Amino acid sequence: MRRRLPALLPLLLVVLLPFALAQPEYNVADLQVVFSTKGHMQINHEGFTKSTGRFKTWGPNWQWIDACSLQDNWISLSAKAGDVEASFNGVFQCAFADVSWSQIAWVGLDSLLLELNLTARNPSNFSGMSWDLDLPISLFAGKRVTILLMNGTEVSVKLREEHIPGTWVVEGSSFGNGFGWIVPYTEDMGLVLAVFGEAWPSGMSIHVEDNRQWGGNTYSLRNWLFFNLQFTPGILVRLLVYMRVYRSQDELSEAVRSIREIADMVQRGESADIIKGYLISQMNLEEAKAARAGRGPPLMMIVYAGIAVVAVLILAFIVFKRRRK
Repeated sequence: MRRRLPALLPLLLVVLLPFALAQPEYNVADLQVVFSTKGHMQINHEGFTKSTGRFKTWGPNWQWIDACSLQDNWISLSAKAGDVEASFNGVFQCAFADVSWSQIAWVGLDSLLLELNLTARNPSNFSGMSWDLDLPISLFAGKRVTILLMNGTEVSVKLREEHIPGTWVVEGSSFGNGFGWIVPYTEDMGLVLAVFGEAWPSGMSIHVEDNRQWGGNTYSLRNWLFFNLQFTPGILVRLLVYMRVYRSQDELSEAVRSIREIADMVQRGESADIIKGYLISQMNLEEAKAARAGRGPPLMMIVYAGIAVVAVLILAFIVFKRRRK
């Protein structure tokens, strides 16, 4: 058995390492962006989770069924990650939906682009679909975010400290022509975020939702894709999410300018492929790839790999003990 045991270790390592490496992590400026195998992303800064980006759906009569309604619970069939690109795909199924999904993320040194595609495998019905950036109330209560509208207007919204029972939309945050957000993390650093696609040339319905109404502990910066969607096979829902980090007022101004340039392209009717190609060309991915290759794997990837090695050793020990008996 002792001769056979070393031969088992590489096999067990091959089996377990994909689980260890299944949550790719990237440094994006001063932030750490971690993707789950389901494609939703967690944005960390200074030891805190500052934001979580995820897709949400509601069934007829605003049903919420976790398996379909929250991207965190979708089924993942594959997840791959490189230095500047991560891809995920799978399905979600429940009483009101049977949908295939795929997501690709391109990650630069100070920016990130997501493409999410949904196709119905069988007829599916939704009261609503949204892509949300969720902010912890414990960190953001009383702070302000800025809404970017298609007409060039910027609207500052205070995230209320106290919940008003029966009122889930934060006052002054609801618009029908939104496309972006400014989310400060510190006085001089934060995110500029845009959510867009070919289906929304005039922007989306957006608002800030206070999830304490539903027993939650976050605000959702909500970007509504559709209401009352009859989703049949052959229809493609395609969404682009662009995020850029700023670390000074000059960088904030430049990020907003670039986001508005994209909004102009959307309004002119440019295709999602053209917009996606333009953004990728601006992200300096080759520079990001070289920088990450020089730094080696992110810390959490090393930690996960270490966990996998420990798991291999434990399994090998168990096998060895059983064989001796």
